[in-house]
Amino acid sequence: MSGKILLTGISGWIAKHTAIELLNSGYEVLGTVRNKSLIEQTKETISKYASIDKLSFVELDLVKDDGWDEAAKGCKYIFHIASPFPMKVSRNRESLLPPAVDGTLRVLKAGVNAGVEQIIKTSSIVAMFRKPNRSNPYTFGENDWTDENWVEGVNDYFLSKTKAEKSAWKFMESKGLRNKLTCICPGGVFGDALDKKGGTSIEYVRQFMAGKFPGAPKFAILVSDVKDIAKAHVACIGNNKIGGRRLIVGKEVKKLVELSQIMAEAMPEYAKKLPKKELPNFMVKLISYIDSSAKMMIPDLGILMQTDTAYAEELLGFKFKPAKDCMIENAKSVVRLGLV
Repeated sequence: MSGKILLTGISGWIAKHTAIELLNSGYEVLGTVRNKSLIEQTKETISKYASIDKLSFVELDLVKDDGWDEAAKGCKYIFHIASPFPMKVSRNRESLLPPAVDGTLRVLKAGVNAGVEQIIKTSSIVAMFRKPNRSNPYTFGENDWTDENWVEGVNDYFLSKTKAEKSAWKFMESKGLRNKLTCICPGGVFGDALDKKGGTSIEYVRQFMAGKFPGAPKFAILVSDVKDIAKAHVACIGNNKIGGRRLIVGKEVKKLVELSQIMAEAMPEYAKKLPKKELPNFMVKLISYIDSSAKMMIPDLGILMQTDTAYAEELLGFKFKPAKDCMIENAKSVVRLGLV
């Protein structure tokens, strides 16, 4: 394979896995970092899994115009993966919009100006499933959108992902280039942590294994393997079936208590610390006053989501990994890296 790819936010977890997949497939990768101090650690991690001969870096900020047009020049594809995902919930719902929405538009404009062939954006199912008055269980799919006007149920992160993706589609449609854009929409991302700079979902696994939770919130999520997400991005290149599509990547919806049981069976030495029962909803709400990360789950407590991802497997040409395999790999990597 040949062609240069601009990959935003390369120091992030999904982006590092994607860079590894790209480099091992023969592509040239130009990765953006918001701070040069992130380059060495990122290079060191990636070099353990792929040759870095075709890897280079550029310091760019999603909230500044400088340098984006220059970086996109000569690139055949853009993978826009960079997006903020804080552990804590901000009281300001719009706090993440400048990097998420304005940053997305900067990247897309640079790509259009450079005449790139395809833009693959990392979105999320959080841009799809959160709305008031849902049935239980409820089903969502490619054509669904989170209700950004639901102030009580849509926090800063959900709002940023929804508005960023909507802005991306609106911009590309205004240029008559909808089919040049594809959005990859994972659920809860789990799998090999790679290094100690993990994502928010890795932190939840670490806290579960460290015995920080007396029980598991009654929360269910589509489990997405980080390697599947990386593979999905790369499988979009030159794929004329996926233009203008939102591809949900993940195999099974699991409750948090089920994920805890999977890890306990695979890692019996941690079984005592892992939660075995579900917490009553009122307790999770009480905890959320002390720990704002729990607020992320509250609108979905006790509600079971359903979605069919077979269409994405068919379009991408591979089967997604079962939740069990994904969670076991996640737990083992957390231990291997000394995070617990």
